Amino acid sequence: MNTPRTQKLLTLWKWSAIILTILVVAVVFFKQEKPTAKKQKPMIIKDKKEPIPQQVAAPSLDPATLMTPEALVKAGEELIFTSDGRTMNSMGRFPVGKGQCAFCHLFADEQKLARCPDLRNVEKRAQERINDPRYAEFSARYAKVPEPSSQLKPQATTGGEYLIESLYCPSCYIVEGYEKEGSGEHPESQMPFVSEMPMMLNDYEIVATVAYLQAMDTPGDYSKVTAKADWERYFNKKLELGENKRPVALPKENLTKTALLEDSPEVMIEKMGCFVCHKIPTVPIATTGLIGPELTMKNKAIQRINSPEYLKAVEMNRARAVTPKEYILESILDPAAFVVPGYGDGDGMPTDYGMKFTVGALNKLANFLLELDENAGKEESVSGPKKPSSASKRD
Repeated sequence: MNTPRTQKLLTLWKWSAIILTILVVAVVFFKQEKPTAKKQKPMIIKDKKEPIPQQVAAPSLDPATLMTPEALVKAGEELIFTSDGRTMNSMGRFPVGKGQCAFCHLFADEQKLARCPDLRNVEKRAQERINDPRYAEFSARYAKVPEPSSQLKPQATTGGEYLIESLYCPSCYIVEGYEKEGSGEHPESQMPFVSEMPMMLNDYEIVATVAYLQAMDTPGDYSKVTAKADWERYFNKKLELGENKRPVALPKENLTKTALLEDSPEVMIEKMGCFVCHKIPTVPIATTGLIGPELTMKNKAIQRINSPEYLKAVEMNRARAVTPKEYILESILDPAAFVVPGYGDGDGMPTDYGMKFTVGALNKLANFLLELDENAGKEESVSGPKKPSSASKRD
């Protein structure tokens, strides 16, 4: 009976030894692995800061380089005609740059008739203008009290100074026949201040414009380009980049929403420069526009959206107005949607009015234009004008 018991004990000790051996081996194994884990742990949690990329400063423009006659003339050409240069289109018009000069002034013999003084050979004629007896009359008129809008007095002594003066003070001397209609004994120029909306040229840009005019008739010859010296002599100070002689806008005016609901339509038309190109009979400042279509829209809007040309633009998914008011809004916000026949091919209608009108102001101006017909500003006939239909054929 002792033998089975002995065998059981031997078996128990045998399995105990096996289990103990396994435990010893496991302990030894984990003790060997633990230091390795400690060595790797810092590699995992170590906070490595990536180097911060250094910004490379944009190369600064050398003022002296920008002030050379060549640089001024090039800048002036871009301001007048855009960077594409002076190339007349098939309609007899030049591309129109920021300065908008080519909207109104004549630069070439083949150009379409302009509404403002001729700028061909203007460098020579500028020399003659300061000796014109009419210039002496303007000088005498503002000798004691400056011209009210610019607060300048006519004082040019050279042709270059005259050109500078004409941009800062359009009413310091007005070429005969170009006075604003109805300005009375103290005539005002039709020309807007180029330092204000919508052109907003600064001093450097005005000088560059004059430089181009001085070199325009002798391409490649910069000997007559004295615009910088003329400016500095006229204002008795050094021309600096970015400096403005006149404020570009009212101090509290939001430049992204210039046309405001509280503005009258006449004020909006002046602020946005519509009068430069368009004739609007009931607005005194906008009675002579020749570049764009007349904005008497009471009849014309409905005629336009039912015209074959407009219907084709609709088919091409460019235009989408179906009422006269929608057409006016579309024409202001997306002028490329439909171009009135005869006024296309890059005439330069601004495309940023959506950023310059509040919604209320845009609606107010559209309603104003819808009230004007071809007889606006004229005495109505006894029977009165015929009331047009206000519905579209596509309604």
